[in-house]
Amino acid sequence: MKQIRLKHILILLVFLVIPSLSMAEEEHLPLAAGICVNKAQLLFQNGEIPKAVDVLEKFTAKQAGLDKQQIQKKGYAHYYIYFLLGNYYLTLAQETEGKQNKIFSRNAMTNFQKAVLQNPTFCAAWLNLAKTRYEAGLFAQAAKAFEKGYQTSETQKPVHLYYAAVCNFHANDPATALTVFNRLIKLHPDKVTLAWKETLVHILFALERYRDALPWLEQLASNSKKEKQKKWQEILLHQYMSLNMNKKALEYADFLTRTDTLEPKWWKALSHIHLGNNQFKQGLSALVIYGYLTPMTRKELLLAADLYLSLDVPAKAASFYTAALKEKQDQKNIAKISRAFTMAYDQDKALEWIDKGLSACQDIKLLRIKAQILYNKKEYAKAADAYETLAKKMLEQKTASKNDTPGQVWLMLGYCAMNDHQLTRSQKAFLKASKYKKQQKSAQKAIALIKAMQTKQNCQVM
Repeated sequence: MKQIRLKHILILLVFLVIPSLSMAEEEHLPLAAGICVNKAQLLFQNGEIPKAVDVLEKFTAKQAGLDKQQIQKKGYAHYYIYFLLGNYYLTLAQETEGKQNKIFSRNAMTNFQKAVLQNPTFCAAWLNLAKTRYEAGLFAQAAKAFEKGYQTSETQKPVHLYYAAVCNFHANDPATALTVFNRLIKLHPDKVTLAWKETLVHILFALERYRDALPWLEQLASNSKKEKQKKWQEILLHQYMSLNMNKKALEYADFLTRTDTLEPKWWKALSHIHLGNNQFKQGLSALVIYGYLTPMTRKELLLAADLYLSLDVPAKAASFYTAALKEKQDQKNIAKISRAFTMAYDQDKALEWIDKGLSACQDIKLLRIKAQILYNKKEYAKAADAYETLAKKMLEQKTASKNDTPGQVWLMLGYCAMNDHQLTRSQKAFLKASKYKKQQKSAQKAIALIKAMQTKQNCQVM
């Protein structure tokens, strides 16, 4: 499956506005820092963001050369100053592109890091730090920041754990992503949305934990909206098949064909399952329905033809072979269609296809079928020619099998010639056949018969 993208993440950009010194006091800001913050916020509200940044930067710069106590007393390194600077730089980054955007984003990240260093419990800074790290491609660090944001929040939001899991996954660490996700499920079982479950499936797939993904896949296949449901149904069915859960796969494919009858892919899958279980008749039936719903590919047409032929329905097989061979013809399937037409007692059509194949190549298998058809049609002269060509071709290519040798072909040539009263040709063929052990006795008997026929003919002439 394809790796997920962070399309579900809607990062929060948190701005805490301090309208008065009373609020500043509430934030425990020293007086100097509070005045600086109010001045910067007023500039920000007026749209003068660079000036607001400049005010804050100059304020923090005053800590140079001072000891820690003096810095703390004035608030030059107060976490809230750094947090506002981070927000303002982030705003500038969102309004710019290219090199300037990168500079502003980097400055924002630096200041958010300073803010959480000064105050590790500041949730808003952790979340905005997570955002900047994510945008910088620092996914593992972004994940940690999201977890910190979750931990430090007064109201812990499950979405922040979800973001952490996705960032870990984006960092090519699906194992950690799963650990975070399991924590999310344990702490907030009722908050896990379908969209989040999609992400969980991707994580489990990345870890090749396909069986563990099945319960979540089943939920997605049952509860997703129509536009997504079919995709998850297809994935679930594929998993049942891949995991060799044949009974489950068959039941689900049957369910899908009944509830979504006009979808071709369900019928194709059902056919595949039946064929995998050696249920050829059921597999063919599903494949034929699939063919009614969508045009079959050449491969699918040939499969249907092969199944019809194996089930002894040669006429149907021949029609599917014909459709499959319209655009591309090959010797192997020409032999099959010829056999199908022969079995369907349409020998002329079989010969027509064989001649097409032989015009391209003197294929031994086609020559054998042609010779046999001509013999069955009692066209002995043509059959003899075909057997003679076949025998010579077999000798050239040194082609023979246990039950099919040049000896058998010479024997058949002899019978054909004898039936056509070509006794001399017949005798020569039988002599060649007699050199082969399996055909020796039959050939010798045939030679004796020919000699008797020749003697009889000579006596009649005298």
